[in-house]
Amino acid sequence: MLKINLNSPEPIYEQLVQEIKRMIEHDVLKEGDSLPTIRSLASQLDVANNTVARAYQELESEGLIESSGRRGTIVTGRVTNNDGEESKIFKTAILKLLQKGFNRDEIEKIFETNISLFFD
Repeated sequence: MLKINLNSPEPIYEQLVQEIKRMIEHDVLKEGDSLPTIRSLASQLDVANNTVARAYQELESEGLIESSGRRGTIVTGRVTNNDGEESKIFKTAILKLLQKGFNRDEIEKIFETNISLFFD
């Protein structure tokens, strides 16, 4: 169940985004799970439809959910923790390149060249 605090200084849509991310991160919501419709969730939480729509839009732009008309809104991704092991691997590599004198543009070019080996 989604929980929001109507008295919090944090905007409601941001609370919804964080709550849904938390639910995905803790496997309460899994890839393929359906989310309530905008209208239904807005009614349950007693908030405006636009508030829920904005939260869903942000989550969709982050690749965590997908809205597709009649099929509804489903979970499509998982939350990645930027402080996790995966992030440390990138940070270590970037630091080594910086120490060798590479600038941001050069590092980005190296990354793009190497990632395209796996995804293009």
